[in-house]
Amino acid sequence: MLAIWERISLRSKLTALAVSLIGLLLTVSSAGTVALLSTYLQQTTDALLLSTANSLRSENPLQLEQRVSSGDLALPSLPSDYYIAILDAEGNQFLGLVSASGGGRTVPNFSFLALDAVVETEATPFDVEVQVEGGLDSHWRMVAIPLTRANGSVVVALPTSSNRQIIAQYGVIGARFGIFLLVVSGLSIWLTINSALRPLKEVERTASAVKAGKFNSRLVERHGKTEIGRLNGALNSMLDSIESAVSGKDKTLNQMRRFVSDASHELRTPLVTVRGYAELYRMGAIKKPKDVAEAMQRIESEAIRMSGLVESLLTLTRLDELGSLNKERHELVVLAKQVVKDASVANPDVKFAFETNEQLIEIQIDADRIKQVLTNLVANAARFAPKNSEVAIRLSASKDKVLVQVIDHGEGIPEPLREKIFDRFYRVDNSRNRDTGGSGLGLAIASAIVMNHQGKIWVSETPGGGATFNFELPSTASITKA
Repeated sequence: MLAIWERISLRSKLTALAVSLIGLLLTVSSAGTVALLSTYLQQTTDALLLSTANSLRSENPLQLEQRVSSGDLALPSLPSDYYIAILDAEGNQFLGLVSASGGGRTVPNFSFLALDAVVETEATPFDVEVQVEGGLDSHWRMVAIPLTRANGSVVVALPTSSNRQIIAQYGVIGARFGIFLLVVSGLSIWLTINSALRPLKEVERTASAVKAGKFNSRLVERHGKTEIGRLNGALNSMLDSIESAVSGKDKTLNQMRRFVSDASHELRTPLVTVRGYAELYRMGAIKKPKDVAEAMQRIESEAIRMSGLVESLLTLTRLDELGSLNKERHELVVLAKQVVKDASVANPDVKFAFETNEQLIEIQIDADRIKQVLTNLVANAARFAPKNSEVAIRLSASKDKVLVQVIDHGEGIPEPLREKIFDRFYRVDNSRNRDTGGSGLGLAIASAIVMNHQGKIWVSETPGGGATFNFELPSTASITKA
């Protein structure tokens, strides 16, 4: 049974439950109304019986029929099927008054209503069944009260068939009206639920589209705080995350393929050089001490180059891992001055300058990593700066960010290439870059470090010619003006 219930659609379940509840309420309401109507009709009949009996109990039995016929005695407004009987003390009928429409009708037997029995009823109405021809039962409602002017009692009786007919007719009308209400309400509930659940079909279609690979599919945004509106908003947020994750995965796969390809290409050249010199030595082509020294020098140079490349690759791999930074509060001005001093020693043909309006800038950073960024950017600027030109590091800070600029006056970088230079193994000029010893990873490492600090890095044109590398670090810095 549970398995069958699980296979029924949600709209069918909701409609069935709602219609069942309405049907139950209609049944209870109809039953209560019938009970109230029955009680009301019985109380009305009892009041009429008592009123009539009380008006007749003080009449003279011998003159009662004549007074009623002549109209001298006005009876209460009894229905047209009443029956009035005058009984003696033993319960024998002395007089019977029948309505105009009640002739020839079977009436109750009053023999059990002796005077003592009448007194015991205490003028309380009661029901009596009368067996009639055909096996049917006739029900009467009657009241018996002792006479005040004779030794006997007066009995007023009314058949309950009219009340039963009224209740039966009401029941039929109520049943038909209830069925009509159930049909109308069931149809209305079905349409309402179908309309309310229509957005779920949209969810189903969107899920199918996403399953088919259309990750940009979205649900219609619905305003308000409705359940469907909140559901659509939550699902759209989830789809945004899925699309971002898939896009990121695809981008990572593409980068990895390019990375493996570029790394293989970069390592191939020094390995070929090392292998070539080794083969020449093995074949005896290199015998002179001078040639051997030159070969060993070239092998050492290529080995150093490969070591640097591998070290750079390891650095990028570590930066790709979460939690690879060791952040502490450091003085950025001191750090930048150290980089300028080291660059001046390594590049005597280039002038280096340091510019800032702040005396101290304390910031939460990984000092070794940020120093690596500065070193890479300064080395990159010095590599392409003309002789005796100037490379400057400029610092500026505010309450929520620190801006670092490395400015050179070299050839500059064309605008279409400014975003690509931070890609791994990308070179603006491959031949010149290789001649100057670059691996194409320095700027990629700098970009990764800045991104791990939740900062951003970009390159712009230096006024008058050249390139300016900018990176921004978000932080609540402690600043002391110079």
